[in-house]
Amino acid sequence: MASGVFDIVVERNVRRRRCRSPLSGKKKAAALFRLWHGMREMLSEAERVGDSELVHFIAVAQMLVEERVAHVTSGTTAFEKLDTSLPN
Repeated sequence: MASGVFDIVVERNVRRRRCRSPLSGKKKAAALFRLWHGMREMLSEAERVGDSELVHFIAVAQMLVEERVAHVTSGTTAFEKLDTSLPN
């Protein structure tokens, strides 16, 4: 081994790898609901700071979470019945 050269060895951490069973519909919706509330707090903080780009980014992410919740709870997508072929 040359002077000043380090070898980096990455070993798999077996304890961290758990085989989790998929969440049920109720548990998935509850987790998304908690995520949505956290995003609302982040959105209000971004508005307080006055960062319009961050507000827009969080609002788009929040809309995607809402769409996912609607899909999990109703079985259909939120935009399925809308005409999305044309922009605003």
